[in-house]
Amino acid sequence: MPLQPSPDIEQPDLMPQDPSDRLQTFVRLITQHQGVIRAFIVSLMPGSPSIADVLQETNMVLWKKRDCLRAESEFVTWAFTVARYEVMHHRDRVKRDDRVMFSDQMVELLADDEDQWNTTESGDASLEVLEDCMSKLTGKERDLIEFRYTPGKSLQQYAEETGASASSLRISLMRIRRNLKLCVETHLALRIP
Repeated sequence: MPLQPSPDIEQPDLMPQDPSDRLQTFVRLITQHQGVIRAFIVSLMPGSPSIADVLQETNMVLWKKRDCLRAESEFVTWAFTVARYEVMHHRDRVKRDDRVMFSDQMVELLADDEDQWNTTESGDASLEVLEDCMSKLTGKERDLIEFRYTPGKSLQQYAEETGASASSLRISLMRIRRNLKLCVETHLALRIP
C-alpha cells in the first residue's frame, strides 16, 4: 500500500488550496519567470520578430490552465512545455506562409536542453550579456547577424544586396559568432561569485 503524506505535515511546495492565495502564487511565479520563459522562446526562434507574440500566447495558455499546476517547483518545466507547443503552433502557422522555420526535431533538440534555462537569474544575465556583446559589434556585423537570423532570409540574398561574396559572408559570420560566444562566456565567467 503506497504511503500517503500525513495531513498534519504541511507540504510547502504544493500550490495553496485557498483560491486567493493560489492566484497570488501563480501571478508571482509567472512574473518571476518571464525573463527565463522569454529566453527559452528566443532559443527556439532565434531572430524571429514574433517572439513577443509567442510569449503572450504562452502566458495566455498558462493563465487559462493555471489550475493544473500542482507544485511551485513544477512551474518552469510546465511553462517550458507550454512554450514549446506554442512555438510549434506558431511555426505551423508561419509554415503556411512559406517562411523558413526550425523543424519539429530542431525545436525538440533545443528545448530538451532545459537545464540551461532553469534559473531565472542566469537566463536574464545571459540575455543581458548577449545584448551588451551585440552592442559592441559594428553596424555591418550587426546587420549581417540580424539578416542571417531573420526567417526567410539567406546569405545569398545578403551577398546580392551588399555586393559581397557568400563565402566571405560565411567566414565573417563564423568570426562574429565566435567573438560573440567568447564575449558572452567571458562576461558570464566574470559575474560568477
